[in-house]
Amino acid sequence: MSEHPPQPESPNVLWGLMGLNVLVYTLWHTVGIDHPALFRAHLTVSWESVAAGRLWTLLTSELSHVDATHLLANLLGLYVFGLPVLQVLGGRGLAGLYVFGALAASLGFVAWGALTGDPAVALGASGAVSAIAVCYALWFPRRTLLLMFFIPLPAWLAVLAFIVLDVLGLFVSGVDGLLMGRDVRIAHSAHLGGAVAGLVVGLPVWWRNRAAGIAR
Repeated sequence: MSEHPPQPESPNVLWGLMGLNVLVYTLWHTVGIDHPALFRAHLTVSWESVAAGRLWTLLTSELSHVDATHLLANLLGLYVFGLPVLQVLGGRGLAGLYVFGALAASLGFVAWGALTGDPAVALGASGAVSAIAVCYALWFPRRTLLLMFFIPLPAWLAVLAFIVLDVLGLFVSGVDGLLMGRDVRIAHSAHLGGAVAGLVVGLPVWWRNRAAGIAR
């Protein structure tokens, strides 16, 4: 009696998440051109938006981009980290991780904004991608990633480096300019909120794999 190997999980959910981000980006640059205030109110997040009762912005902001470079970077991260994570969690699990990471990222940003009195708004899928990236680093730590596209590092170290940069970015002025090469603010608190969500989901799986002697 022979056993058939498990079939790889269909990437349709991953394509759907990526397509949804592209769709919202397209709306920003079509409908949003005529209604910028409406889009800003409902597709960006801040502690002020949450205090005003627009709780949906905790999620909608993590599907929203207005800069093509930002969108492409997050789509690349979602694909690179999401495809292997999909094979572990399945389609529903990946979608759930995206939502959980998005909410944790937005709450992290809102909490930091309320604590510091910063009225800045945030948007972008980076927080959700951070959650998926942390799971990837925990489950596939020995795989190689190219930091800044040319420095080969094991996955665990590359993702840890980004987390360290986000921690530094919260407290050290000028880090954003060095990282981006232009005058743009990075939502480090959102990235870290997403990373915490990734730890919550990823550590139990990592622990079970370790206990079972499964190495990746």
